[in-house]
Amino acid sequence: MVAEVMVPDLVCPGCRARTGDRLDVRTLDRAGDLLICACGRNYPIVDGVPIVMANPAAFLRAEIATVVERDLPPEVAAALVEDGPDDASYPRFLEHLSIYMDAHWGDRAEPPLASFGIAAIVDRIARLPRVDLAVELGCSVGRIVAELAVTADRVVGMDMQFGAVRRARHLLAGERVGYGRREVGRHYSAASAAAGDRSVPSDRMTLFCGDALDPPLLPAEFDRVVALNILDSVRSPTQLLSVVDGLCAPNGELILSSPYAWQSSVMQEQERLGSVNPATELIAILREGRGLGARYHIEDEAELPWTLRRDARSTVTYRVHYVRARKLTK
Repeated sequence: MVAEVMVPDLVCPGCRARTGDRLDVRTLDRAGDLLICACGRNYPIVDGVPIVMANPAAFLRAEIATVVERDLPPEVAAALVEDGPDDASYPRFLEHLSIYMDAHWGDRAEPPLASFGIAAIVDRIARLPRVDLAVELGCSVGRIVAELAVTADRVVGMDMQFGAVRRARHLLAGERVGYGRREVGRHYSAASAAAGDRSVPSDRMTLFCGDALDPPLLPAEFDRVVALNILDSVRSPTQLLSVVDGLCAPNGELILSSPYAWQSSVMQEQERLGSVNPATELIAILREGRGLGARYHIEDEAELPWTLRRDARSTVTYRVHYVRARKLTK
């Protein structure tokens, strides 16, 4: 049985309002398997994972299958999708889990992989100095949250993919989590992973399902704000930069990375950073504080590999632009 994760200081995104320079927020209280707000809005907690976003009803209509799905043996899951189209929601979900469980936990999986996709980023995170409070937007199945917890007293992780966050919760609680490793098409083999010494006590960790462009978090609270490989996966990269800047405490730091693999299905052309060199544009935005509440000093910058195993015959390696930047006080 996984211990219940405490959920302090989540705020209601439905009634949050800004008046001039003032931000009016209400914090959420827990009542059974709901987080409730004095404004009357309720947010469900499913398998210990809160779903907190401004319009949870719309999210649940689109993603109800991933919210109510349960852990099935790979052969059972494969049988369920055997005769359906590849682009149906459940086959896409199984593929997503296979890719990101391998990318995050392949070095701690059975059967093990020769390498895992975010090894270079994990190595960078391991060098960070100690802080009190860190948050990752787009945490997926939780490996970076686990690594952040090594040098942070408390960590927060959130992702829009409920099934990924649910597995992150079990992994970081010390459980071995089974998943289907995609071999080809809709055929999967059995695999599992365990966090081991990267488990995180529940009183040091908060995980929830939410929107990275509208996180239900108090502003200027976090010493370390992390958003890895999601700048090109949201409808507005500049809005995401505004969000991470807003969460970052004075003298805190941002850690960002992206392959800048823009897709028209995700964002419109005018939302993309720069034209030929998005990395240069991102650095300029941070240094100048363009559209942000502060300017940033670049403390680390690198080009790192990020590898995603799609199946036994297909692996994609991106070159991601990694940046760590310190928030300057006025």
